Amino acid sequence: MGVFIGIALPPLAALMHPLLIPGIVGPFIIALLRMDWSRLAAHMRRPWILSLVLAWMLLAAPILIDALLRMMPIDPGLHGGLVLMAGASPLMASASLALIIGLDAPLAVVLTFAGTALVPFTLPPIALHLLGIEIDIAIGELMIRLGVLVGGCFGFAWIMRRFLPEGFTDRHAAPLDGLAVIGLLVFAIAVMDGVTALAIERPLFVLTATVAVFALNIFMQIMATLAFAWHGLHQALTAGLCSGNRNLGLLLAALADRAATDLLILIAVAQFPIYILPMLQRRLYRRWLEPQADNAP
Repeated sequence: MGVFIGIALPPLAALMHPLLIPGIVGPFIIALLRMDWSRLAAHMRRPWILSLVLAWMLLAAPILIDALLRMMPIDPGLHGGLVLMAGASPLMASASLALIIGLDAPLAVVLTFAGTALVPFTLPPIALHLLGIEIDIAIGELMIRLGVLVGGCFGFAWIMRRFLPEGFTDRHAAPLDGLAVIGLLVFAIAVMDGVTALAIERPLFVLTATVAVFALNIFMQIMATLAFAWHGLHQALTAGLCSGNRNLGLLLAALADRAATDLLILIAVAQFPIYILPMLQRRLYRRWLEPQADNAP
C-alpha cells in the first residue's frame, strides 16, 4: 500500500525521503533481533545446499542476466539496474512472505541473512569489475559502504541481544513487528519520491522499467525453482521466492548520494512485484502444496 500512497501523494513521499535509510535499516535490525539463531545454526549444518542456492543468487544470477540483457536492445541504465537487482541479497521480508505463502520460512531466514552478510563481497566485484556496470562509485568504496552497513546492523543487533533481558523479543514480538511494518511503510512511501514526476516526464522509461522488474522477478523465481526442484518443492519454491525478491533498498542505502536517477526509478518500481506477486502466489502455491501436505506421513 505504501508504494501507491507515495505515488498518489508526492508531497508526502518528498517529506519522508530523509527517513529512507532508517526505513531500510530499522526493519533489518528488528529482524535480526527477532531471528531464531538456533534455526540458522540448524541450516548451517547442511552447508552444501545453502552454498548452492547462495552461489546461484549472488554469483550465477547476475552473470546470466547480464548475458541475456546484452542480447537485447535495452537502455544501459536499465541494464545496469537489472543486473544489480539480480545480484542483490534477498529481501529482508522473505521469511514473512514465505510464511504467508506457506513455504519454508527457516530456509528463507538463512538465505536472507547469509546472502546479506555475503553481498558486500560479491556484488561490487561482479557488477563493477567483471560485468562493467557503470556506477559513480569505486569497487572498494562500495564494498566498504555495504560492509559497514551490513556489519553495523549485525553488530548492533548482537549487542542489543546481549543486553536485552532474556525473552524480551518474544514478550514484545507484536510491538517490534509493528515497528518493522512502520519502517517498511515509511521506506515504501519515501522510495517513491520523484517517481510520479518522472513518470510524467519519462513515461516510456518508467513503464519499461516496471515491466522489466516484473519479468526479472518472475524469471528468477522460475529458474531457481527449476534448479532446486530436486531438493523438494517447498525448498525449491522458497529458493525461488528469495531469488526473485531482492533487497535493492540495502544497495540504495549504501550508494546514498551516488545513485543515478535511472537506478532510483528501477529501485522504486521494483517494489511493485514484491508487494503484488505474493498475493497471487499465495493462492496458487497453497493449491500446489496442499496435496503434498495431505499425503505426508
